[in-house]
Amino acid sequence: MGWFDALRRPRAVDPRAALVDPIEQALRALGWVEGEVGAPRAVDSPFGIDEMPFEHWLAQVFLPRLHEARADGQWPTRSDVAVAAYRNLDGQPDAQPLLRLLSQLDELINTRAGQRPACRSAS
Repeated sequence: MGWFDALRRPRAVDPRAALVDPIEQALRALGWVEGEVGAPRAVDSPFGIDEMPFEHWLAQVFLPRLHEARADGQWPTRSDVAVAAYRNLDGQPDAQPLLRLLSQLDELINTRAGQRPACRSAS
């Protein structure tokens, strides 16, 4: 294999990006997303709590932001959406698959944000 062949090999998929489609599918299965995912809706408060139900925030703000993050590779440094989801969706058995996916995403984002360099130079 030459150097050019190595360049053509597919790059490793970012595990955070790999969760975007399953999260969208879970939201669609719950009936919270229909049609195309548009641009994120602007909100003034965390999770849009003062402006809309949490389910709408997931569909109108969070999911479009996930699509943007996957496209441009700019992920937040911290995520606690699963905590908010558990608070707002607890007791909804149909939401369990979504809650698991959001927990996985939070863990991946927060782990990457907290990573330290693998090698440090001795001083």
